[in-house]
Amino acid sequence: MSAKSITVIGNGIVGLCIARALVNNGHSVTVISRDLADEGTSIGNASAIAQAEIMPIASPGLWKRIPGMLSDPLGPLHLRMGHVPKLMPWMYRFLRACRPENYAKGIAALSNIMEPVIRDHHGMLDDINGKHLLNGEGTLYVYRSEEARARDAHAWRIRKEHGIELFALDREGIRQHEPTLSDAAQAGYFSPNWATYADPKELLILLAAHLRERGVTFVQAEVDRVESANGKVAALHTKDGQRHLVDHLVVAGGAWSGRLSKQLGEGFPIEADRGYNTTLPNPGVDMRMFVTFVEDSFVASPLSIGLRIGGAVEMGGVDAPPNYARSDALLTLAKRYLPDINTDGGTKWMGHRPGTPDSIPVISTSATRDNVCYAFGHGHLGLTLSVTTARLIADMIDGRDPGIDMTPYRIDRYR
Repeated sequence: MSAKSITVIGNGIVGLCIARALVNNGHSVTVISRDLADEGTSIGNASAIAQAEIMPIASPGLWKRIPGMLSDPLGPLHLRMGHVPKLMPWMYRFLRACRPENYAKGIAALSNIMEPVIRDHHGMLDDINGKHLLNGEGTLYVYRSEEARARDAHAWRIRKEHGIELFALDREGIRQHEPTLSDAAQAGYFSPNWATYADPKELLILLAAHLRERGVTFVQAEVDRVESANGKVAALHTKDGQRHLVDHLVVAGGAWSGRLSKQLGEGFPIEADRGYNTTLPNPGVDMRMFVTFVEDSFVASPLSIGLRIGGAVEMGGVDAPPNYARSDALLTLAKRYLPDINTDGGTKWMGHRPGTPDSIPVISTSATRDNVCYAFGHGHLGLTLSVTTARLIADMIDGRDPGIDMTPYRIDRYR
């Protein structure tokens, strides 16, 4: 195996983990991104390694619930009407992914790459001296009633069948795990298949510093055009007029990746699944672990910088300004379960999660260019899958067997 010069587009958590995997294999790496490592989408995620989340968002019967979600001002889904025409091709694929047979394929695909994620993160943290950042306390899923939990019994059974450990909890069990939650949390599950970072921004800063020490070059520029020659990408042109020569390329640009893949003749239905949160520096409640409030579709994540209340899905593209009323709506929901929460002084945030119609990320070689790989579309699981994705991309570049069938993650899977 000979050393290669590899350019990675994107310095979010996926791009940085890919750079690390490639440097560890002896390659020379340049990372190009529009943002600094401590500015992009990855700094505002819920900070979880969510190994238990093997269920695609597109599920049988979901389409029946969408009108109700849209009509609820505190609901988990919002569409910006001006974006709806552009959304239609993606939505067509999303509805097809809801079919039972496609849903089952999605579960299998996610389960296959989720199984090693916690081990992979521990290996990365050993490498960058970051073990102190990770908390392995597990997670809670809570419901407002036993009846509501029973309605989701099929999904919980599937998780168990795929090796996820789950322990059913009544109200007293929830209180023992998380005494801060009010009586609104009546039933749920505890899963140890989960870990939470103290602060995703701190992780990114540490990882970027480690990569600089290893000789990785960082270029802050926005790639505008891809130049090809002889069946390969030859150069990248940036908006500030620079031209960067390319030997090998990895596209890991999150929600912006589809624009670049389209230039290479591999357009893929990727959408910015815009998520919102508020980080409360003095929340007034002491939460022990990450909690998902299933019926209300939001999460609470205790971080070193405060309590992060996040969730929601807004389909509005990458260019529309934030609508922080979505963050406020999540805080209103949180007060049902945490009536003593102090919401003063919170920092609001919006980020562009790169969503595929079937919730399966693109981890793939190119079908049109000999020197290109893709790593994008991780949706709500970018941090979770980052290190594992990096290992799989490194295997592709170095010609190793990744150990699993990579067909479900192909960029040309919809053709």
